[in-house]
Amino acid sequence: MVKRMTTRIFFFVFSLAVVGWLPLPLLSSVALAQNDTLANKLNLSLYGYVETSYTQNFNNPSTGVNNNRSFDGDANSFRPNMAQLVLEKAASPGGALADRAGFRLKLNFGEDAKFTGGTGNDDFDFQEAYVQYMPADNLTFQAGRMNTLIGYEVIESPLNPNFSRSFLFGIGEPFTVTGFRASFDLSDNVSFAMSAINSFKGLQRDENNGKSIEALLSLAPADNLGVSIFGFWGPEDNSFGEESADRMQVGGIIDVQATDQLELVLEGYYGNQAVPGAANARWNGVAGYAIYEFNDQWGLHARAEVFEDAAGYFSCFGDESIGNAHVCAAGVVPDQTLWETTWTLQYKPVPNLITRAEFRYDKSDRNTFDGSDGPTDSQSTLAGEMIFLF
Repeated sequence: MVKRMTTRIFFFVFSLAVVGWLPLPLLSSVALAQNDTLANKLNLSLYGYVETSYTQNFNNPSTGVNNNRSFDGDANSFRPNMAQLVLEKAASPGGALADRAGFRLKLNFGEDAKFTGGTGNDDFDFQEAYVQYMPADNLTFQAGRMNTLIGYEVIESPLNPNFSRSFLFGIGEPFTVTGFRASFDLSDNVSFAMSAINSFKGLQRDENNGKSIEALLSLAPADNLGVSIFGFWGPEDNSFGEESADRMQVGGIIDVQATDQLELVLEGYYGNQAVPGAANARWNGVAGYAIYEFNDQWGLHARAEVFEDAAGYFSCFGDESIGNAHVCAAGVVPDQTLWETTWTLQYKPVPNLITRAEFRYDKSDRNTFDGSDGPTDSQSTLAGEMIFLF
């Protein structure tokens, strides 16, 4: 009943867009037409993207699964990844008092929606749903469900340099959080944000009586250099079925615009989960990116990373109900070290159409990948992706 109701709401909003009440700008924030519409009166924007892909796994697994992946778990198959719609009234400083209040509603449809918010087993998800208020020009409050402050990569494929997601993001970081956030711009070069949230997993409900905290310090010491330091702490349930215990994660990102065409990014973190009656679970990793844009149409994006799940705490707990994310070969011991290299060729025939061809090689110190002759320690994939922005 709830799913049918949300679908009807979606079609109602989309119908308003078709008849011109809510004009559709490009994802690059093209301004709304200046006419006497409800959208202009309320300063609303509606935008999004549609993404589809195909992935060929050279292991030819009989399970039809790309093991240890997040949003590209279907092997040798076409996948309707995501249709995303964002309805937003952004809060803005200055001007009328009403301009300081806003909201964002981000709706996901497709296979990836089974995994974007921790709900699972459904092709629909509220990735973000929050209200926003700016009591001062440099202070912003948000309450609701939001993208996390942690990590370099994000759920939205167009905003990532590669099609497939890193192990660091897909396995070891939260995607979304539900709670309250305060963001403060200390200067043009320094900002700080902190959230009090329900769960590391992105769940709307709280699994215990305690709240967790995430934080992000962003620095821009030079025009071509960005440094981010992020952290998480709080009582969290764990994969072994024991009671809630402290979880922490701390890491950072260095982003260098080396030339007009070359961007270099390095991310690393360390995480630790207390497990009552047993040794603590630990996960950590580092990933490097080289993003080269030949021109406005062509780009070559490379990534290399290593990820350690020392206690088998995060990896190998997925199944088909969440889009084949985090699935490993049957019967394996999940504690593993993973590493991978990814090469992505990107071409934009027009500004609002992104096409990508990607080769990726994965390796593990365990036989967590399915092969044609049984479990193996590696897999290679070749993928194609198309994204239309509106």
